[in-house]
Amino acid sequence: MIAWGFSRHVGLGGQGGMVASGRWHTRGRRILYCAPDPATALLEVLVHSAVRTPEALAGFQFLKIEVPDELSTERLEDTFLPDDWPRRVEVTREVGDRWLREGTSAILLVRSVLVPETWNILVNPLHDDAARVASVAEIEFPLDARLIAAA
Repeated sequence: MIAWGFSRHVGLGGQGGMVASGRWHTRGRRILYCAPDPATALLEVLVHSAVRTPEALAGFQFLKIEVPDELSTERLEDTFLPDDWPRRVEVTREVGDRWLREGTSAILLVRSVLVPETWNILVNPLHDDAARVASVAEIEFPLDARLIAAA
């Protein structure tokens, strides 16, 4: 499968997770957040960002990533989460931190809060299988100022 990231970090080592918490992890843990398409990857970054000018996202680029289909993968179904999980980041962080700590799979598929019927792709870069995840392309893309103005 092809996954997409939008990041300043071009490597696949999950460095971003070391400096900031996200929906599915607590700061200080290596994790790679991806989406099934570039638009969702961009939305996921913009919604969590305090950025109000396109220049503030200088250095960000799209990462096209190849995730082999046979990689160890888990899918987190909504039935394993409380109904109000989109509003309870402490719940999703606990789930993600446990997944990273236990190392049960290289990939965890989780629902997007922003885009209905979309599954985000989390990569545990410390899992042995994650070494098979490969960057296919790094694509610089000037951010349209209307995206920031709309936020």
